[in-house]
Amino acid sequence: MTDRSDAQILLRDPEQSDDLVAACGLPVRPLPPAQPTTGRERRWLDTEHGAVKRMERTLDRFTARWIYPHLFAFWHPYCWLLPRRVAITTGTIVPPRWPRPADGLRILHVSDIHCGAFLRPEVLADLLRRLMTLRPDIVAITGDIVEGRLDDLDGFLPALATLADAPLGAWYCLGNHDYFTGAPEAVLERMRSIGIRTLRNESTVVRGAGKEFVLGGVDDRTFGTRDWPRLLAPHGPPHLLLAHQPDDFYDAERRDVALVLSGHTHGGQIRFPSRGPIVRQSRFYLDEGLYTHGGATLVVSRGLGAVGLPWRAGALPEAGLLTVRAPTN
Repeated sequence: MTDRSDAQILLRDPEQSDDLVAACGLPVRPLPPAQPTTGRERRWLDTEHGAVKRMERTLDRFTARWIYPHLFAFWHPYCWLLPRRVAITTGTIVPPRWPRPADGLRILHVSDIHCGAFLRPEVLADLLRRLMTLRPDIVAITGDIVEGRLDDLDGFLPALATLADAPLGAWYCLGNHDYFTGAPEAVLERMRSIGIRTLRNESTVVRGAGKEFVLGGVDDRTFGTRDWPRLLAPHGPPHLLLAHQPDDFYDAERRDVALVLSGHTHGGQIRFPSRGPIVRQSRFYLDEGLYTHGGATLVVSRGLGAVGLPWRAGALPEAGLLTVRAPTN
C-alpha cells in the first residue's frame, strides 16, 4: 500500500479562531499537527482483553450504575470544571480520499458526554447552545452519551436535542458506556426521539447544504458486534466514519475510509506534563489529536465528559470544529 500521508495537510486559520471566540465565548486551541503512524505501534497491555481490563470494566460499570448516582446527587465538581476548562479544538484537514462534492464540510465533533451523575442538564444545555452558534453543517457524536444507566438521560434530552439543529443533522454511534446500560436499543430510541440518528454498522448518503458524501457508523469495538460488510454494502466505503474507539482506524483504512472520528480515550483524562496518559484506552497509541495512515485520517477527541473521577487534569475537555477540504491534486 502506498503511504499518502504526506498529502494530508493541516491548515491553521487564526482569523477563524478569532471568529469562534467571538461567536461562542469559548477558548480555542488549534488541532495539533498530524502524526503519521505505521500501524505497528502496540502497547504491551491489551486495552480490550485480559484480566486487568476485565476488572477495570467491571469496576467502571458497577460504580457508574450504583455508586455515582448516589454519591454525586448533591455535589457536582465536574459542573464547575467543564464550563471553565472546555475548549474548541479547530483546524482544517485535507484527507487524500475526501470527495470534491463534500469540500468545505464543517463538522462539530462531540464525544463522550457521559450524561449522568457528574453533570447537570442546565450546564450541558448552555455549553451545547454555545457550540451550535458555530453553525456546523453536521454534528458527529462518537459514543458514550451516558455514564452507565438509561436513567442518566433523564433531564438531558432537551439539551441534547439542540445538536439536531445542524442543517445535515446530528449523527451518533454507540460507545462502550452505552452498553453498560444493558439497554443500548433504548438509548438509540431516546436519541431518535430528539432527532439524533444512530448508525450501527450502517451507512447513508448525506445530501444538503451544497454537500454530498457517504456517512457511516460502526458498532462499539468491545461490547458491540462490528459488521464491516453490512456497513460497506449499500454505498461502498464511507467518506466519514463514526467509530467510538480509535483502534478501529486501521480496519477502516484497509476498507478505503477517508476520515474517521473517534473518542473513548478522554486523552487519558489525567496526564502529567510531558507524559503520556495514566489510563490508556488505545492499544495503538491513538490517544488524542490527528493521525494519518495510508490514505486515511483519524481525529480522536478528548471528549466533554469524565469517567472514574469527576475531574480532568492535563487532558481538559474539548469539542472539535473541523473544516474538511478535498485535495486539489
